Amino acid sequence: MMSLAFLLAALTAFPLSPHAAGTGSAADSLMGPGVSVALARDRAARVSNVRYELALDVTATDSAVGRLTARFTLSTPGDLILDFRGPSLRRMRINGVTPAAVEFNGHHVRIPGNTLVVGSNRVDFEFTAAIAAAGASIIRVRDPSDGATYLYTLLVPSDAQLLFPCFDQPDLKARVTLTLVTPMSWKAVANGALLTVDASSRGTTHAFRETAPISTYLIAFAAGPWATLTSDDSRRPITLYVRQSRAREVEVDSIIADNDRALDWLERYFASPYPFGKLDLVLAPAFPFSGMEHPGAVFYSEERFVFREAPTLPQRLGRTATIYHEIAHQWFGDLVTMKWFDDLWLKEGFATYMAARMQAALDPAAEAWKTFHLRNKPPAYAVDMTEGTTPVWQRLGNLDQAKSNYGAIVYNKAPSVLKQLEHLVGSDAFQGGIQRFIKQYAFGNATWRELLDAIGAAGNRPLQQWGEEYILRPGLPVLEQHVETRDGRVTRYVIVQRPAQALSGPRPWPIRTELVLAGEAGGLTRIPLILSADTTVVEQAHGLPVPAWSFANHGDAAYGLVMLDPGSVAWLEHSIGSVGDSFTRAMLWGALWDLVRESRLSPERFVRMALRELPAETDEQIAAVLLGRLTRASSRYLGRVQRDAMLPDVERVLLQVASDSNRPYGIRRTHLDALVQIAGTPPLLDSLASLLAQDDLSGLPIGAPTRWAIVTRLVATGRPAADSLVAAMSARDSTPEGARRAFVARAAAPDPEVKARYFARYFEDGALNED
Repeated sequence: MMSLAFLLAALTAFPLSPHAAGTGSAADSLMGPGVSVALARDRAARVSNVRYELALDVTATDSAVGRLTARFTLSTPGDLILDFRGPSLRRMRINGVTPAAVEFNGHHVRIPGNTLVVGSNRVDFEFTAAIAAAGASIIRVRDPSDGATYLYTLLVPSDAQLLFPCFDQPDLKARVTLTLVTPMSWKAVANGALLTVDASSRGTTHAFRETAPISTYLIAFAAGPWATLTSDDSRRPITLYVRQSRAREVEVDSIIADNDRALDWLERYFASPYPFGKLDLVLAPAFPFSGMEHPGAVFYSEERFVFREAPTLPQRLGRTATIYHEIAHQWFGDLVTMKWFDDLWLKEGFATYMAARMQAALDPAAEAWKTFHLRNKPPAYAVDMTEGTTPVWQRLGNLDQAKSNYGAIVYNKAPSVLKQLEHLVGSDAFQGGIQRFIKQYAFGNATWRELLDAIGAAGNRPLQQWGEEYILRPGLPVLEQHVETRDGRVTRYVIVQRPAQALSGPRPWPIRTELVLAGEAGGLTRIPLILSADTTVVEQAHGLPVPAWSFANHGDAAYGLVMLDPGSVAWLEHSIGSVGDSFTRAMLWGALWDLVRESRLSPERFVRMALRELPAETDEQIAAVLLGRLTRASSRYLGRVQRDAMLPDVERVLLQVASDSNRPYGIRRTHLDALVQIAGTPPLLDSLASLLAQDDLSGLPIGAPTRWAIVTRLVATGRPAADSLVAAMSARDSTPEGARRAFVARAAAPDPEVKARYFARYFEDGALNED
């Protein structure tokens, strides 16, 4: 351990500012911004057995004082480059010797080759790292309710180098030992187990156990006057860290139980024990993501885990899915990590897919595969059918571009493709292949090709060609249904496959799916299909009665848009509510929406269908998604004349359901949310304004999130006294979430100058938190 006095003295000696003199060339591409593929490959080939002993003093407001001992094995001689973008590097010793000159250009530190040896090396650094509300490796959040300050790290995908000098690439895993000096009475949590806590006049020192090998982007700690919560029902010790001011609102037993159940189920599914010893949870305020999978210390978004209004079913399922996703990462992402961020999908897509599998197994009544479809297929299709889409594997030349790889293709298409893969090879081969993969690459790194090799070996079938089609090829197939009939019988049923965009190339995708034909009385005929050609004639359908409707992706195993035939559309337009299976009904609504997006079904026709069916829809998930499509069609797809003509009907139906005290809470809440989002007629806007002075709508509570949504809508529609509405709501809700919503509300003003000002402030105001 070190003293604060020693650190402060050390930092005044031999300061190294960016662009200090050195032996390297400024034009050296390996020293350029970010971490290039060339630099990463060079280091991965030469460096191994990395250990970081990291000590940080975070008692100051805007900077952390740090000391690092980095140990590693070097296999070949020559200069070695480390990454560091912190504000100052003060001193360095290489194998016990202070070098005469060091090149530090604000991005990297070059260690001269003549100071290193082939074999074991030790490099010591003294440095500072920034602490800020945003844009720093250590995020600072002030709780306005009690003035308390909380800190946490956020290093993904390549910001570990903002915190300390390191080899900031996923395939140079390291064992990490962390020591933190914090203000008095603070608590701290990190990847490793807490070993000791020592208090002194200068602060509290927290020493943590060395971790298993982990990638730099997964290193994490949080510090502050946290409340710590546990559950007597947990089968293993799990501690939940949350702000003191929100501790009473946390559903601690259910949150810890979901994490505990996930660990237990995944240990059995992967045939691999939880690899990181202990697990702690942090509900991080102002957190910009739903969660972050740090080994041993998972961070979750406080806003999405502590509900400020009674949650709807989609919100509760979303919280559980987030937990399952982050716990799945402990194996897929943390234990086995992609070699480079071009394979980002390998962790994100897999975690999402495993979360759905887990939810389906642990809670069959939750209808996890319906939720999976509604959450993943629409956003994936919406991006993948455009000319701006990318493959699942996205080429990445430098880690400073890694954040651009996040999006619907990685998070939504990738898990959808994995569902097709499991349907293709079978559940046993899929699970067996994953177990092989985890066992072979535990605490190491791998690529998508190695994953497919493992699954292919378990299923005794090659999968590389399948991967070329689904992992490397952008875009998606469109499946056109064509039905020819005569005298009440099917004479020819054809499925025509084409790419949604020319950039995909003309060849068909290999697809295993199931066609379902529904009779007028409700019976279903299921026909398994392998689609491998542009045109597939379904011989099994010949001579069958003309179906009321048919659908070429029953069960949702295939990844592709299904274009319903006109006969199916005509029947569903008036009778979709009679489709009893909610999963199938959800997919059919999706197929109708895809026809709208493809300009084959008018948005006016879709809006009228939705208004006819919504009052009778009892499935909360379907209703929520359908309301989103209704508002989008009404506000974006209809022409102005049509929109003005139909808006009163839309408002009337939504208000009718939201005000009906006999309807379930979740149905009412989603209708009210949609009503606020689309409100446009003066009478309804007046009604919304009056709601701000009420506690409920016919017994439906009006909480802070709904009030903010109303205020934002009133501002966006140019209502008078909008500024006073925001000010009044800000005084009523002084939480960090209230501050964020106030920012959004003010930015909603229909004034180009206001929008320009807030757009600039979004990037430039250092007082704004990450979220």
